[in-house]
Amino acid sequence: MLSFDGSTPVRHVLLATILVLSVIGLQACQVRPLYYSQSGVESTLASVGVDEVDDRVSQELRNRLIFLYSGGKGEPLNPDYSLQVDVEGDASVALREQLADGITAQRYSATVTYTLKDNRTKKVVGNGKRTVITFYDQTTQEFANRRALRDAEDRAARELAEIVRADTASIVTR
Repeated sequence: MLSFDGSTPVRHVLLATILVLSVIGLQACQVRPLYYSQSGVESTLASVGVDEVDDRVSQELRNRLIFLYSGGKGEPLNPDYSLQVDVEGDASVALREQLADGITAQRYSATVTYTLKDNRTKKVVGNGKRTVITFYDQTTQEFANRRALRDAEDRAARELAEIVRADTASIVTR
């Protein structure tokens, strides 16, 4: 127990001072998440434009990215950055054996290659390649099979959009 009367040894006062200063120093340390509202990441991501695409899965990815970047406000008129995306997908059998009643497990693999450019300097500030795999069942009904594949493609596009958004957020905050 510290007492601050005349009998307190100097080292106790020194230790108390060091303790108080270290607590004050630790209060200055802060850990903030990447998407912290005052970090400016949200406004920077809102200024990312996504280039036009030409197939359905790429369009799903593009639409989701625009929504994620802008928070639902739509595309920026004069974006500071341009994101070019290229999606390749492939459906294949996941299991060698059939499940029950002619059902087979299928796998849809989607890979996005993206390039982020600064529109002011026309330089590439980041790029990457990401892959996700989604699964679906294939039955003996043709319409159900087409719909299951489409749902798997949509899930893959949503997952890729989340990954690309996280990647681009880390690129623009460097």
